[in-house]
Amino acid sequence: MNIKLLIFSMFFLSLLITLSFAANSDTVAINLNATKVWWNDSVNASGTAKYNSGAGIVGTVSLTVDSTGQSCLDQPSPSTDANGNWNCTFNAPIKIGSYTVTVVVTNSTGSQFQNSTALAVAPYYGKTPVGSIDRIVYELPMMIQDMNGEIRTVFARIMVWKG
Repeated sequence: MNIKLLIFSMFFLSLLITLSFAANSDTVAINLNATKVWWNDSVNASGTAKYNSGAGIVGTVSLTVDSTGQSCLDQPSPSTDANGNWNCTFNAPIKIGSYTVTVVVTNSTGSQFQNSTALAVAPYYGKTPVGSIDRIVYELPMMIQDMNGEIRTVFARIMVWKG
């Protein structure tokens, strides 16, 4: 047998084995209903936990937002269903900034599967503010003069909460 063909065959076989193991991995998906929210807004996180075989991972769900101590509001101990689907509602942190939302699914044998996504907590001042809390924004146009003498129009926006 040709030695070059033998070496190529061994290389190709090892590549196929490596790719087959790399392609099959357990996954936990995490989706947020919004990735940019107001502080303390309600955020819904959901997803699916699957073994590499395609079967759902059945287990408990733990959700953290950096080290803010956030937890699921809608259920004290959330878990996945038979298909691996999970759902959790939490309040966004009360400080403006970028956060990492991490979900960990723990199955009955204690194995953990996790994934993370980004969440930005930022104010959005517009005529119609986004968010789940009722707010009103008053907008007042003003004229200002820059240091170079140019006159510009700016808008001063004042936000108040309804209540």
